[in-house]
Parts: sequence; structure tokens; C-alpha cells
Amino acid sequence: MGFPDIPVELRDGKLVCEDHGLQICHQCCCDYTFRDEYSEQSSSTKEPSTCSDDDLDEYCRMAESAAPILEGTAARSDLSSQSSAYCEECGLTWLVAAPDLADEEDVWQDCPFHNSLERDGAGRRTLFVHIDGACPGNGTNSAVGGIGIYFGPSSPYNLSALFNRDIVQPPTSQQVELIAAIRALEIIREKCMPARRELVKKVILCPCHTECWAISFPFQIVLITDSAYLFHCMTSHLVIWRWDPKTQGYTNKKSGKSIMNSKYIRNVVKEVEMLAERDVQVLWKKVPRALNQEADRLAKAGARM
Repeated sequence: MGFPDIPVELRDGKLVCEDHGLQICHQCCCDYTFRDEYSEQSSSTKEPSTCSDDDLDEYCRMAESAAPILEGTAARSDLSSQSSAYCEECGLTWLVAAPDLADEEDVWQDCPFHNSLERDGAGRRTLFVHIDGACPGNGTNSAVGGIGIYFGPSSPYNLSALFNRDIVQPPTSQQVELIAAIRALEIIREKCMPARRELVKKVILCPCHTECWAISFPFQIVLITDSAYLFHCMTSHLVIWRWDPKTQGYTNKKSGKSIMNSKYIRNVVKEVEMLAERDVQVLWKKVPRALNQEADRLAKAGARM
């Protein structure tokens, strides 16, 4: 953590704390608004008051800052500890603190914050989601696709679904892996994040302070897959591919060769970008199939629907 007396100057001339990007930061115990005579924070300070839901949403939007989109090897999950615990109230599985960083019980029971790491920002709390695709008859006209998404035991967000049963354009194993990733990110963006926002509204102590919203929402997602294809697409190959808006497809930057499944890959990228705009980072983790059994079970069940 940086020292409070070493601020960072933004392009507009304002000073913010190094660790959290805030002019007034209760964590760093600093207030840099005195350096800016025209700062809205210094000129229009208001006493905390009861806020409507619309006001809280607006404060949240003001507080959120876009997270960087992690590419290449930076998009790979490299956590020293991957011990996790399922939160019944969230319906999600969160990272339990690495050794010596925090008390395990405090981490996962502190719903909805789940502060699993010391540092702030998107790396402060980490959500684990297992994904898988199944494609019985892959490579034949009778191929059937199924997807499985596992958030945790009894999670309302778990999904087992049929992807495609089209004999004209039968699905492939690669496509269903990509679809599983797309659907998982959609569920997080469309369902998990709004639910999390409601949980935070219930317990946050000072809803009128935008900085409190800023440190309450960011988190990172680790999508766990046993697919080497999906993992390498998102962590290695994208950096050597170029998206062509005219052809609506990816090509290799060096060879110019068209990349198969570009439509699905592009949709994964779009979901990652939309989440980054909401200060949520996406990481990828490759595991053996034996460590992805729940998602595998859901995917196979989806293919049988």
C-alpha cells in the first residue's frame, strides 16, 4: 500500500490516493480536496442523508471506474491460494484468503463483501465459476451440444442447458466450450451483479459516500475450465489475432488466416469488455477434468435435454 502523503495527479489536475484513486479515502486516511479550490467535493460537501434507490444507483455509477482488460498471460489466474467457500446468501463461491492475509471465517461469512485479499480494487474479492461444454457425437451430423455452469452447491445461478440440436449445422465441442463461457459471463452481469448491488445496499454504512460504493463493488471472476482450447484462446491466441469488423471475424496478424469460431470468441470478448466497464475483471484457469466434475455433469445433462 502506498503512503497517504504521496498522491497521484490525474489528467484534470486533481490529486487522488495511490491505492484507491480517491480524493477522500477513509482507508488511507487522506483528504486531497484541500489542494483543489474548485473541487466539487470541497465546495459542495453535504451531510449524510437518506437516499432513494435511484440516488444510490447514481452514486454507485459515479464511484465505479473501469477496470483494465487483462490480455495474454495477464488474464491467467495466478492466485497463491485457491481455497474457496460457498456463501448461501450470495449463492456464489468466493476465494478464501491466502495464508496470513485474513481470517478465513471472516472472509466468506462477511456477506456481501467477501474481502479475500488485502489489496483493494478488483483483486480484493474473487469469485470462482466452473464452466464446461459437452458435445456427444462431435464431428457428426448427430452432434448435440450442452453447457454446464457451476457457481456452487444449490446455487440459483447454476445452469444446465441444451445448446444446439441442428443436423444442418451441428455444434462442435469447441463451440459449446465458448458458449458456456458466454452464458456464465452473461449470468454474472445480468443476475449476480444486480443481486450483489441489492445486498450491498442493505448493509453499507454510509450510502451517501461514493468512495464506500467504490470499494464495495469491484471483484474479479476466475472462470475455471478443463478445455485447453478455450483457455489458450482467451489467454494466448487473442494477442496474435486481429478482429476485422468488415468480415466480422478474427484473422492471424502474421499469416492472415481466418480463425474458426470467430463469432463465439468475439462474444466472449464483448462480455469481458462489458464487465471491465463495471470494474469487474475476468481471469481464466485451466484445470484437469477431474477438478471440473460438477460443471461436466451439468453440461452432459444439458446435452440430454
